[in-house]
Amino acid sequence: MGENKLKRRAHAAVLDGCPCCIYCGGDVHATSVDHVPPIIMFEQRRRPKGLEFGSCDACNGGTRRADLVAAMIGRSMPDSKTDAGRKEMKNIFSGIDNNIPGLLEEMYLPREMQSAAGWRKQDGGLLRVDGPLVSSHMQTFAFKIGFSLYYEMTKRVLPKAGGVVARWFSNFDRLSGAFPQDVFEHLLPSNTLRQGKFEVSDQFEYQWRFAEEDRMAMFLAIFRQSFAVIAFAAVDRSLFDVETKHAFEICAPGELTKLLNARAHASPRGAAD
Repeated sequence: MGENKLKRRAHAAVLDGCPCCIYCGGDVHATSVDHVPPIIMFEQRRRPKGLEFGSCDACNGGTRRADLVAAMIGRSMPDSKTDAGRKEMKNIFSGIDNNIPGLLEEMYLPREMQSAAGWRKQDGGLLRVDGPLVSSHMQTFAFKIGFSLYYEMTKRVLPKAGGVVARWFSNFDRLSGAFPQDVFEHLLPSNTLRQGKFEVSDQFEYQWRFAEEDRMAMFLAIFRQSFAVIAFAAVDRSLFDVETKHAFEICAPGELTKLLNARAHASPRGAAD
């Protein structure tokens, strides 16, 4: 049986089990399969099966650039040790340069600023990841983690009344103390993608915990030594009505690409935070 035929059968099986878009609240038919994290996140595109979900074309295609940005950041540390891996990273950078003008320029940090931050030459180099273009795409990717892991744990699409709150943290956030280390105390042991003896815990791990009588879930996803995502998914957005010193954005089902487009139009290219 040809590879394309096997792929079509695998996609059909996913859509049979997940016939509605996991990002749209259960009333939009799934027409494509979304891999979260994306295949491009993994060295030589070797990704075990699992975490494959039904998605509408608008959500899948509309977040493809966010997946590309996340893959670039996720694969940036540690650097690939193989020629094939370095070639893949070169292609990722080329894809971003062609499809998201201004993003690579936004990430550039002059050497004098890197030195002021205490970074040593042997460490490779610092990239700025708090600019509006990077932040917008990474926020969208973080929302996807919340929606997809909720479905993975419950086999239910997050309902229209629900929502996801998410934040991503760079490796610099962790070094500087911005990442909440106590999160590990509240989560179950980590998991990863596995297929037989092949697993990718060195590239991706995730953890979770349910609360509020299973009406809310907390997720943590870690991507190499590069970044992490903390996400909360709730079946009712009123569960997010809590006092907090940190401002947060709620993504309701059906709003994934709408929020991305709104942020893109609100932020001038290359502008500083």
